[in-house]
Amino acid sequence: MAGNRNADELLRWGLANSNRGDGAPSIAQISEDIAAGRRPDLADPALYEAIMGKSEAQMMIEELTVAADTSRSIDDRAVALDNFEMLIEQIDNANNMESLGMWPVVISFCGSEHDPQIQSAGAWIIGTAIQNNDKAQVVALRHGVLRALLPLLGSSSAEVRSRGIYAISSLLRHFPRAVTEFSEANGWESLRKTVADPAPAVRRKTAFLLGQLITQDTSEPGRAPAEHSPSTAMVAADGKPDQDGSLIPSAPLEEGPATLKLGSEHPDVSAAILNNGIAATMLGTVLAPATLQAAVAQPGLAHADAEVAQASFNACPDAYNDLDYAEKAVTTLSALAAKVGTAYPLPRVLYAALVHDLQGQPSDSAAGATRAAELGLDKETLQPLAQFAN
Repeated sequence: MAGNRNADELLRWGLANSNRGDGAPSIAQISEDIAAGRRPDLADPALYEAIMGKSEAQMMIEELTVAADTSRSIDDRAVALDNFEMLIEQIDNANNMESLGMWPVVISFCGSEHDPQIQSAGAWIIGTAIQNNDKAQVVALRHGVLRALLPLLGSSSAEVRSRGIYAISSLLRHFPRAVTEFSEANGWESLRKTVADPAPAVRRKTAFLLGQLITQDTSEPGRAPAEHSPSTAMVAADGKPDQDGSLIPSAPLEEGPATLKLGSEHPDVSAAILNNGIAATMLGTVLAPATLQAAVAQPGLAHADAEVAQASFNACPDAYNDLDYAEKAVTTLSALAAKVGTAYPLPRVLYAALVHDLQGQPSDSAAGATRAAELGLDKETLQPLAQFAN
């Protein structure tokens, strides 16, 4: 209410001093009076806030303070976190989280001691803050965000799992070091489970993430990483060597993303997907039941792949009819086949079964088109799969 009183005082002052011609005090005189203590009615800091409103940094602090207050109701804290998330949609506010010391607090909301509503909001904030924001990605990784996010993928709450995979996807995007730490934390096993998640949003986001990781992987399947990452090298096109042999650029170099400056080779994503049974899991979710049963009975399919594919179907029998997921999954599987080539053995029996299904009837027999057409797959996407046609 003090803000309203200050605003009223300013209005009265403005009316009293309007239309006074040359007798009106100048801005300099008013400033001098405030500095000298002669205008306490205008010196109140709350007056500026009443006129101009709070700064967004101050609003972030206030919302986070409410969210961290465990004496408040879950609903009140969740509303504060939603308000905070809207504020950090602005990239400058997201980057200010570090200078304001907010990252540890935000990450802590993902902890198991919190209500799923709070965990979900915490993961959503993390994903929003780092999405397409390379500087925030680096900061979040430094604060150990992966250790907080990975357990969320095993939550009993579908919303927590969905927002957890969203945040992880935002972190790993074009960030080799983060993918390396993800691998070291056994993150691939978590993704194998979320591929066959009963919640459509979770499996769709997982399939999309895997496709992105395959596409962004700059490593060559089957080849050991180089000693130094070429992505971190600073080379001047027209540079001249100085006395000690280093390059002096003749023009300023364009600064690349912060995520590519940490000197980390991109892990072999294709190998990780195959070695952790993710490809077989995904194939099991997109095959028609009859096709899958015929495939797992073939002697040419490795026992481990057959078990994984069957288990994924049992865990998520409705994935085949989830056309959005199926389109993303088949696109990812095609990208994997194109990336791997002959460098690694693929589960060819399951891939051949997929091609058979794509050439056959759609899930809705009334559609009168092929399964590939039902999923909206173009020739470019289907081309890498042609090698598996019988």
